[in-house]
Amino acid sequence: MSPLTTIGKQNGEPAKEAAVGRLIPFTKAALEHIEPAFDETVTMTAATQVIGPFDVPAYGFLRGLYIKVIASGSNDAGPNADFAADGPWNVIQEVSLRDVNGGPLVGPFTGYDLFLIDKWGGYDFLGDPTLSPAYTIADETEGNFSFMLYLPVEIIARSAYGALPNMNAAATYKVSITINASATVYATVPDTTLPDIRVIGHVSCWTKPSETDPAGNPAQTAPPFVGTTQYWSKTTLTTAVGNNTLRLPRVGNFIRNLVLVTRDNTNARDGANVPTDLRFLLDSHEIRNESEVLRRHIMAMAYGYAIDVVTAADWDEAIHVYPFCHDFDYKPGGELGDLYLPTAQSSRLEIVGVWLNDAGTLDVLTNDITPAPAYVRSAGR
Repeated sequence: MSPLTTIGKQNGEPAKEAAVGRLIPFTKAALEHIEPAFDETVTMTAATQVIGPFDVPAYGFLRGLYIKVIASGSNDAGPNADFAADGPWNVIQEVSLRDVNGGPLVGPFTGYDLFLIDKWGGYDFLGDPTLSPAYTIADETEGNFSFMLYLPVEIIARSAYGALPNMNAAATYKVSITINASATVYATVPDTTLPDIRVIGHVSCWTKPSETDPAGNPAQTAPPFVGTTQYWSKTTLTTAVGNNTLRLPRVGNFIRNLVLVTRDNTNARDGANVPTDLRFLLDSHEIRNESEVLRRHIMAMAYGYAIDVVTAADWDEAIHVYPFCHDFDYKPGGELGDLYLPTAQSSRLEIVGVWLNDAGTLDVLTNDITPAPAYVRSAGR
């Protein structure tokens, strides 16, 4: 039926036109859809191995991809195998999701980087992959394990903001993965049999809704501000002992999240080298000046993970997160977009602090957004 209907005379009153039917939101009109994307198995060796690129199945609007990794069949006669500092996540040496034109959307970076993005990116109620039932260390001394990671495309699940059109099978998104060398994944490599590494991908999408529902009410047929795109990228900056002013080069868009990883000169994560106080500047304006402990306190309170922030038990002191996506209910994710950090190509975005012990590096994972032309600051509503 038409959204405009006529109400007959009642009680002698003249007929009135009913209000135009409410536009049904995209997430109510569409359906969630998940299907297999790829399934590949290789045996780990002492060298890296490239698998893919895999075509992402064309369907509706792309939300992201789930990637499950299963390492099985490893055997160690002794001494017992154990994982390196970034293991087992770094069994993925490199992963990337590229758009239909070949440009990078997510990555390239390591499986450990993607672990951090999932944990701190604000995409799930509980984003920590170690809390997933898919995460197992079946027998660490033998070197077997499994885990699930997520490559995010959609920004806000509540509204489907950031989901991208994915309906052209002749021009698909592509996932590339490199399996790491055994000596990088393990601090002590299994000495009898190296595991088989199975990588299983599932694509998460929205269906494309009809223009009207069964009652004839009009529906949104695409996510709000379709074409808005988020990116995750990685920059590694060199640090020296003493005072450092580090310029973050990834500017020009709205910044949604920053994840910083302090490492020493052996590339190991190094919480003891983190500055006692951290300053964050945009175009010479100081927007953060806080102790390192305060930053960890803010992170713990915002994300809700069970952490003893006083003694740092179960806490990786090398990780510091600056979310700009906590304006809906203060938990990062599901945001309105009001706190996104606006930057221009000419912006100076800097971290300032005194690195304490060693020369090393700072990994910077930047989550930034290129809005569609119709973007408004309250895009998530």
